[in-house]
Amino acid sequence: MKRTGFTLIELLVVIAIIAILAAILFPVFAQAREKARAISCLSNGKQLGLAFRMYAQDFDEQNVGSYSYPNTWGSCPMFIWADLIHPYVKNVQLFACPSVPERRFVRDGGRAGCAPVIAMWGDPPLGTTARPWSMGYLLNEAYNDDPIWCSDPTGLACYHGIVARSEYDTALGDTTMDMGAADAEVEEPANTFVAVDGAPDCGTSATASSTAALFRYPRDTDVTVTTRGDTSASGCFINGVKHGRVGKRHTGTFNAIFADGHMKALRQSTPAQWTRYAD
Repeated sequence: MKRTGFTLIELLVVIAIIAILAAILFPVFAQAREKARAISCLSNGKQLGLAFRMYAQDFDEQNVGSYSYPNTWGSCPMFIWADLIHPYVKNVQLFACPSVPERRFVRDGGRAGCAPVIAMWGDPPLGTTARPWSMGYLLNEAYNDDPIWCSDPTGLACYHGIVARSEYDTALGDTTMDMGAADAEVEEPANTFVAVDGAPDCGTSATASSTAALFRYPRDTDVTVTTRGDTSASGCFINGVKHGRVGKRHTGTFNAIFADGHMKALRQSTPAQWTRYAD
């Protein structure tokens, strides 16, 4: 009886072909999956953009601030911008980035064991070591660290992002609060960031961090010059490319929420997009 079958050479050829096809297709599949995640992140950001606008409409056209510590810095309670706009979205999953769900906001000071925060989130409250908050975005606070431009010794006139010049408002009874800029102070709302995909640690998106905002401009951004044209070599560089704290996690792009509520994916920002002035 004659037996038929594949020779060893034929099997090796087939295996080699499958390996070649896999090497070609797997990166394509990975890119397609990341593209889907980027679109999901874009959708989340769009809803957050609407929440930013609803917040401003309810508070006399004043944008949300980055932090709120009514009983002095570090004391209970401590709220961040995400706490303040959450009533307008009622879905904490919108703050997470599908590409890095393990990127979390954690700050026990002013939150853990704090009755007002517990009243909002339960015990343990969200945003603590016991209950980390998946957070893919950072607010554009943008304290200007240019010593020529920012000459106010108190630092209160140096906030040129979405946070107002004065971070203290005694009329509201707050001893420490980062107040958001009024809509009228944002001269180009369609070209000014409110929040962006963030990576608090250089080159690391997946990490627990107490950072909820891009604090210094241009150090924390992906630009190397100020709006005055001064060069700045400070901040995070990866392979010679400036990243700052901007998380370019979607195949080299990052998603940005603008002051008018719209959302857009970008590969590179411009200096003017980090300040609320018509530069």
